[in-house]
Amino acid sequence: MPVYKDEQRNTWYVKFAYKDLSSGKFRTKTKRGFRTCKEAKKWERENHVSEVGGTDITFREAVSKYEDFMETTKDTRRKHKEHFEIRFGEFLDKKISSITTTQLSDWRQGLSRTPYSTATKNTTIALVKSVFKHHCDVYGVKNPSHVLKKFKSTNEEILEEMKVWSPEQFEQFVSNIDEPEYHAFFSFLFWTGCRRGEAIALQIKDVGYKIVNIRYSQTNQKDGLKPTKTRQSRAVQLDDVLWNEIQPLLSKETPYVFGGAKGLSPKSIERRWKKYTEKSGLEYIRIHDLRHSHATWLINSGVNIVAVSKRLGHANINQTLKTYTHLLESTDQGMMDKINGFREPKNGPKNPEKQ
Repeated sequence: MPVYKDEQRNTWYVKFAYKDLSSGKFRTKTKRGFRTCKEAKKWERENHVSEVGGTDITFREAVSKYEDFMETTKDTRRKHKEHFEIRFGEFLDKKISSITTTQLSDWRQGLSRTPYSTATKNTTIALVKSVFKHHCDVYGVKNPSHVLKKFKSTNEEILEEMKVWSPEQFEQFVSNIDEPEYHAFFSFLFWTGCRRGEAIALQIKDVGYKIVNIRYSQTNQKDGLKPTKTRQSRAVQLDDVLWNEIQPLLSKETPYVFGGAKGLSPKSIERRWKKYTEKSGLEYIRIHDLRHSHATWLINSGVNIVAVSKRLGHANINQTLKTYTHLLESTDQGMMDKINGFREPKNGPKNPEKQ
C-alpha cells in the first residue's frame, strides 16, 4: 500500500515505485503533508496515472489497488483471495492491460463447466468485474469485462437456496441447548432476524427497555467492531420472552451482551450450532437461515413488507422484495380470498333481468 502515516507530523504521505516509460528505469515518488488518508489516496490515484498509465500493473496489483480504494477489511480480503486464486488464477500475474474480451469470454465458458454453485461463480464474476471497473475508471482505459454476464440459478438451486424453520421447529432445536448464553444467542437470532455478526457485536450499552440498537457487526474477535453491512444503525424491538431471557446477560461489567470482554467466537458458535442441530434431529440449515426463518414467518403471518424490511435492516425495500418474492407470490390467493369474502352477496346473487 503506497499511503503511509507520518506519526511525528500526524499527517499522511504517499510513496510508490513506478516505471519511467521513456527510460525503462524504476523510480520512486514521495508526496507529504496530507491531512487525511483519503486525501493521500486520492492524490496517489490521480498522479500515478500520469507516471504509469496503468499499462504495467498486473491484475493482482489491480486487486490490491481496488481493495485499498474500497478500504476492504483483512477478513474480506482473505475471502477475495480465495475467489481470485482458485477461479481466476491464470490471469492474476498477467498485465491487466493485456487481458482481452475474448480471453474473459473463454474463461467464463470454462467457469460454467465447473462444479461450483451458481452463487459462488457469480460472486467471482462480480469481483473480477469490480476490479476491472475500478482500474478502467482510474486509468481511463476500455473495460473488457462487459462480456462477463452472471449465470442463472438452476431450478434445484432456487429450491435449495433458502431453508427455513418454523417457530415450532426452532423451539424443538433450542430446547436441546443446555448452555444459557447460547440458548439466548440463538433465540436472539431467530426472534429478531438480526445477522450473526450483529448479534456477536451487540453491546450492553446499546440495549434499552425491550429494544436493542444495532450499530455494529463483528466477524471475529481479531478485527473487532465494524459498521453494519449497510453502514446504518437501526432499532429492533424484543418480545417479552426474549427480553426476559437476556436480562441476566445485561448485569455483566464487560461490554458484550453475548460473551464478555470479547464477543462470542464464530468457531464456538458454529460448533454449538452443529451439535444442537444434530441433537434436535432437525434438517440442517445454515445459521444465517434463522434470519430467513424470522422474515418468512413474519411475511406469512401478514406483517407489512415495509416493517419486515426495516426490522431486517435491508438497504432498501427492493432488497426485501427480491429476497422474498416467492413468499409474496404465495400470498396472492390469500388476498383474493379476502376480497371475495368481503364482496360476497349478502342475500345470494342478484338477477340482472329484474333490475
